[in-house]
Amino acid sequence: MKTMSMCAILAIVISTSAAANVSPKLVDWAEGPVKYLMTKEEVKTWKTLRSDDEAQAFIDLFWARRDPTPTTPRNEFREDFEARVDFADKNFSNGKLNGAMTDQGKVFILFGPPYRVSGKAGKDAESSSTFAGATPGNVPVDSQGRLLLGHPTAEPNQQFWMYAHEKKPAFVKQADFTIVFADEGRGDWRLGSTERVNPEVLFIQAVNASIVSPRLTKAPVYEKPAVVRKNTFNNPDLKAAWEQFRAGDKQTVGNANLTWGEFVTSDGEQFVSAQIYVPKGGDIPTGQRITSFAVVENKNGEVVDVKEDDATMMASGRDAYIDRSLDVTPGTYTATFGVASGGKILAASRVPMTIEGLDPAAAGASPLLLASEVYPLKTEWRPADPFTFGGLKVVPKGDVLFAPGGDLWYFVELRNPGVTDQGVPNVRVQIDILGKTAKGPTALKFPMKDTNLAKLKGEKARYGLGLSIPLDGFVPGDYTMKVHVVDGVLGKNYEFEKPFRVGI
Repeated sequence: MKTMSMCAILAIVISTSAAANVSPKLVDWAEGPVKYLMTKEEVKTWKTLRSDDEAQAFIDLFWARRDPTPTTPRNEFREDFEARVDFADKNFSNGKLNGAMTDQGKVFILFGPPYRVSGKAGKDAESSSTFAGATPGNVPVDSQGRLLLGHPTAEPNQQFWMYAHEKKPAFVKQADFTIVFADEGRGDWRLGSTERVNPEVLFIQAVNASIVSPRLTKAPVYEKPAVVRKNTFNNPDLKAAWEQFRAGDKQTVGNANLTWGEFVTSDGEQFVSAQIYVPKGGDIPTGQRITSFAVVENKNGEVVDVKEDDATMMASGRDAYIDRSLDVTPGTYTATFGVASGGKILAASRVPMTIEGLDPAAAGASPLLLASEVYPLKTEWRPADPFTFGGLKVVPKGDVLFAPGGDLWYFVELRNPGVTDQGVPNVRVQIDILGKTAKGPTALKFPMKDTNLAKLKGEKARYGLGLSIPLDGFVPGDYTMKVHVVDGVLGKNYEFEKPFRVGI
C-alpha cells in the first residue's frame, strides 16, 4: 500500500492551491528552463495565479518584458532562448534530466555558446593524509583529540568553458571568464566555482539583463495588418493573357508544376503556401526576372484577389521555382498561380481550392511535402512565409521526379502534439514505399518506431517531422510513399500518401 507523509501532502497543497484551476499544460511552465530567467518577484507572482487566463497573461508579459523589439510582433529574445533550450536538450542530458535542466544546459541557455571549450583529465583516488613518520607522541589528531584518518580523494575530470571576445555576454563587465564543470560520473557535469568566477553572481546578472522593459505591466497586443486585396491587374497585357487562359480548356500553361497547401501559424495567421516549379529545360532559367502572379476567384467566378510581384526564379538543383503566400479566408475558390514576362504567361496552373480554416490551438498536421532540399535559412523570415517552418526552408519537388543516387526528403509539420510528463512529444512513424518498375513491383518498408521531432524556432507547439531517404539502388519507375504517424500521448493517427517518380 502506498503511503504519503503529512509533509508530502502539505507540499502538494501548498504547490497546487494557488494553481488549482490552472491546466496541466501551464501549471509546470515555471518549473522548466524559464525558471532560470525568473526574478524573485516573478516567482512569487506565479505562485498566486489561479486560472489559465491569469497564467497565460503572466507568460505573455514575461516574454514581452524581455522583447528587444517591443514595437514588432516578433520576439527575438524568446526565439533565441527556445533555440538554446532545444540545443541543450539534445546535447547535455545526463540520462536523468533533460539537457536544458542540467548545469551545463543552464549555463548554455543563459550565456550562450562558449568561445572555447577545454578539458582536464582527473586523477585516481589516493589517501588525503598519511601516518608516515608518525611517532607515539606525534599522531595526527583534530582539535578534539580524535584520530585523523586518511580518506580517499580524487580529482575528477574537468571541463572549462571560456567566454571571451564576441562570445562573452554583453552584461558581463569583465573581459573574459571561465565556467568550470566537474564530472560526477555517467555524463553528469556539475557546476563549480573558482576564485575569480562565482557563477551564481553571473546568473543574477543574466536575469537582470534579460529584462529590457521593466515597467511594462501588460503585454502589448499587435493588430494584424489589414489584408490588402485588389481585383484588377496592374499590367493590362497580363490581364488579357490570364483571361485568355481562363477561357480555354487547359489547366496549365507551359511546364508548370504547382504545389500548394493550407497552413496556420501558432498565433492564428491563416495562409496558403503555393509554389510553381519548372524543371530544367522548361524555358524559364534560374535567375530570370519574372512577374509572379496569383488570381483568386470565388465560387461565383468573381475575382476577389490579384497579386503581381516582380521576382527572380530561384534555383533548386538544376530546376527553377518561385513561391508565395496568400491570405485566403475559408471558402471555395479557383486559384491561378503563375509566372509571366512582358505580359506573357510563361508557366501557370489553375486549380480548385477549398480552404477549411485551421484551428491554431488544435492538434493537426500539414500536408505531406516531398522535397530534394530542406535547409535552415540564413536570413530573416516571417512565420507565414511560403513553405518556411521555424526558419527551416522546405523546397517541394514540384514535379516529384527524383534522380537515382540523390536524396528524397519527406516533411510534415505537426501542430500541438501531445507531450509527456517530461514536456516532449511521443511520436512513432512507419513508412512504406511501394513501386512499379520495369523490373516488376518493389517495396521498401521502414517499421513503426519512435522518432524525434524538431521544435520549430519562433513557433509555439510546432514541430517538424522529416527524414532524408537516399535513393541509391532505386530502380527508375513510379512510386508511392505512405507515412503513418501515431501521436502516442493523444492517441491520434495521421495517414499520408503521395506519389513520386525516380528517373533514369
